[in-house]
Amino acid sequence: MTGFFIRLQKTPTVYYNLYRHNKKSIIQNIMKQNKHNRKFSSFNHDLPQKPISNNEAQNLFEQYIQQSLKTDAIEDFWQNIEAYTHEPGFFSFGGPNSKLAISEPRFIRKLISVSVSEKRNEGDLVPTLMTKKCCELYENLDKEDRIKFLKILAHDFGVVRDKVFKATDHYIGISNADANERAILRAEQILRHAVIPIHHVFFDRINRLPNGTKFLMDMRADLLVYLRENGHDAVLMTLNESLREKLSSLLVGFLSLKRLTWHSPAASLEKVMEYEAVHAIKDWDDMKRRVGPGRRLFAFFYRDISNEPLVFIQVALTKEIVNNVQIILEDPSPTRSIPQSEDIQCAIFYSITSQQGLSGIELGFNKWLINTINVEEDSMLIKEEIEKIKRVRNDLDGNGAEILKHLIKTKEWIRDEKCFRELKPILMRLCARYILTEKRRNLALDPVANFHIRNGACVYRLNWLGDISKKGLEESFGIMANYNYILEHIENNNRQYLCDGTITISNIDPVLVEEAKGTTNIKII
Repeated sequence: MTGFFIRLQKTPTVYYNLYRHNKKSIIQNIMKQNKHNRKFSSFNHDLPQKPISNNEAQNLFEQYIQQSLKTDAIEDFWQNIEAYTHEPGFFSFGGPNSKLAISEPRFIRKLISVSVSEKRNEGDLVPTLMTKKCCELYENLDKEDRIKFLKILAHDFGVVRDKVFKATDHYIGISNADANERAILRAEQILRHAVIPIHHVFFDRINRLPNGTKFLMDMRADLLVYLRENGHDAVLMTLNESLREKLSSLLVGFLSLKRLTWHSPAASLEKVMEYEAVHAIKDWDDMKRRVGPGRRLFAFFYRDISNEPLVFIQVALTKEIVNNVQIILEDPSPTRSIPQSEDIQCAIFYSITSQQGLSGIELGFNKWLINTINVEEDSMLIKEEIEKIKRVRNDLDGNGAEILKHLIKTKEWIRDEKCFRELKPILMRLCARYILTEKRRNLALDPVANFHIRNGACVYRLNWLGDISKKGLEESFGIMANYNYILEHIENNNRQYLCDGTITISNIDPVLVEEAKGTTNIKII
């Protein structure tokens, strides 16, 4: 391994000699790349611009390119690879001494343009170096400027529509003509290539860098946070979908499943504590319980990120399906309740967490309910429910839906015993509707429901106050759903759900059964 790095450290000098004599022509070609016209290049980014002229921006970028092509910059690139190999968990593109944080849009645009250059006569080194500089720049930007970076990437480096129109016309023309099979296949290949966004090249080049896959995950995490907080932006949604597809293609086939125990690397356990998004892990004692007897913790790892659990699932071995998750979380000694392994009847997956950059844009029951109230108002409630809500707070003006929204937003339903008691059947029915009938592309809108149902589970039971943690009360009013994996039904449940959206439910929960009566594509077992 030592010999390997000695050879790498000599490489920059060779590259530098190749570029030293024609550096000026390279920079001129780079500048030309940024004058491309696209059908949507007139888009106004609505980004704050610094008072800097075009000439100043051009000079700034030329100086930066010249500095980046110096020998020490190339050597620094290889040193980064060596540092990542030796200490992968502590690697960052910028490093403690990095000062690159230029948020000028024209500078960002030019820097990305060089990164995605595919001119063979210029080689791969300059785009690779500039891609690393893009990552370094992005890491050093604040939250607002990172979104500026992503907006530029999404809009200016998407699909080149002129190329798509030209390729489409060519394909239609050659298909209508009496062309041979080889010509048609070539036209199809050109069309497929034309619809690939330019930022896919950027993602590929990032992925080849040390820690590049993790960087893409973190970039998508930033994007998801913005989309959740600011609503849907069509251009950024397209970038998010591209990133999701790219990460899926990179990870599939290269994940390994491992069980984590108290003897697993501390770095991995620490990451689990940091990333846990369902039931927060309080301290190391809590962590020890979750990987101890009667409990299981499994995680997926990616080959190049050995200590980073990308997705992990926590399992409790119990006698029966519990109706309250606090029974699991607060059990000081799980083995006391199950002294013999023969007593174990259930394996409860009580927490499934994925790194934020791998997740979707989640809505949740609480947010869905408020959005639905705004749209449907009283039509979402039956007559008896409207009357009950008005009796709870007869001092408030407005219809039943408006009063319900007030009680939810102010969290008055938790503090007032009468309100708490009266709203229980209403919230339980609406939760059943949310899980069974609210769909996206024929699949369950709720991400947790979709995950379990798609994997062959049936919706088993809704539990009032099944999760009374702060997060549980805020996101789902404390309601917890049980999903049951019945071995003989798993394959058929999965097939029917993907075929026509059929959701299988258990016949033991009257709330679910009642909601299913007026709903299509529900199977009761």
